[in-house]
Amino acid sequence: MTTKKMAIIATKGTLDMAYPPFILASTAAALGYEVQVFFTFYGLQLLRKDLSSVMISPLANPAMPMPVPMPVMVQMLPGMESMATMMMKQKLKKHGVASLQELRDLCLEAE
Repeated sequence: MTTKKMAIIATKGTLDMAYPPFILASTAAALGYEVQVFFTFYGLQLLRKDLSSVMISPLANPAMPMPVPMPVMVQMLPGMESMATMMMKQKLKKHGVASLQELRDLCLEAE
């Protein structure tokens, strides 16, 4: 019987783009796949020991509409990236989604 294999490419190191490769990798590993994740230059951010610096930018991000419509100028203000990151983390926690650190640990345990 051949081993099922999966290769995943992590292309970006932002909060919204960090979840898909880790969710896919942990799920595939749980299903018995041999999983390898390749991290491109920007994706290398996800290999840091401390993932608390991973942020999300609401500016020009079509996948992240702001809950309250606001002009683009407001999104460019200092601190908006931190606020958007905090809001995203709260929403993920509220819906029971594991943190990036937990997902990465699950992937590493599955070896």
